[in-house]
Amino acid sequence: MHRLRTLVPSANHLFVFEAAARRGSFTAAAEELNVSQPAVSKTIKALEEATGLQLFRRRHTSVELTAEGKRLYKETQTMFDKMHMVITALRSKSSPDVVHLSFSTTFVQMWLLPRLKDFKAKHPNVSLRIEQSTREDFDLDVENIDLSARLGDGKWPGVESWLIAPEEIMAVCSPDYLATSAPIDRPADLLQHSLLHFEEKYRMRLGWHEWLLHHSVQLPKGPKETVFTDSLSSVEAAVLGHGVALAWRHLSAEHIRRGRLICPLPDHIYKSGEAIYLTMPIHRTPKPGAALFRDWLVEQVALENQAEA
Repeated sequence: MHRLRTLVPSANHLFVFEAAARRGSFTAAAEELNVSQPAVSKTIKALEEATGLQLFRRRHTSVELTAEGKRLYKETQTMFDKMHMVITALRSKSSPDVVHLSFSTTFVQMWLLPRLKDFKAKHPNVSLRIEQSTREDFDLDVENIDLSARLGDGKWPGVESWLIAPEEIMAVCSPDYLATSAPIDRPADLLQHSLLHFEEKYRMRLGWHEWLLHHSVQLPKGPKETVFTDSLSSVEAAVLGHGVALAWRHLSAEHIRRGRLICPLPDHIYKSGEAIYLTMPIHRTPKPGAALFRDWLVEQVALENQAEA
């Protein structure tokens, strides 16, 4: 038995107290709870006796919370709100009709959203809950995630994986930016440009220092001109003409197709040897909707690879 039970006869006493405190009236609380006014008054009295606290001052025609009553009301509201949030979230997660996806914000914005209309058109009855993943090493079973993406070699315990794209990182900028700036014919030319940096909090990603070093160029020491906390912002800044950003080839393809971005150094693309994989927990039978989304995403990747071949 929880020790709170020694102070509160039952959880119902707290529900009655919360209603009476919120409505400022035993009569109004009784109407809300569909019980009699004497029943509310009796329950509040029992709660006061059990806790040893005077929670209300009784007036002739009204009631008023005491200082102790105000404190208990505040804490009770917080507790009820938190329990409501937790139970609602758990019910949502356990629903067989909702497919839970977890991807980086960059992947969602730059790859998934431009294509999502196609999936919804083909599978209008599949509900998706798309969450932002702050890391890649979480347990899909523990987090109750149906599908996610992970960078690596595609071999993880308890995980089934499908290749999305190799990790290929290139320099990108807007056509307007390049037209009004110094030429970029070789990696060393980038030192004369505004480089858009990013430093993600939870993921280790290749930055300008490593990219340039890979191409035998040393980034000078000193403060960085512009630093974002996620790669998406740096790419969007490049689209708006603020400078040159690093972008993953498979994520920036849509911007390049639409002419928002160009790669001024197409022969200088960093290939890490790792890849992005779609992942599912191997020990859990996938929901029908999750299987449909997996097959659709794998098909999208295959179609785009054929178009580029």
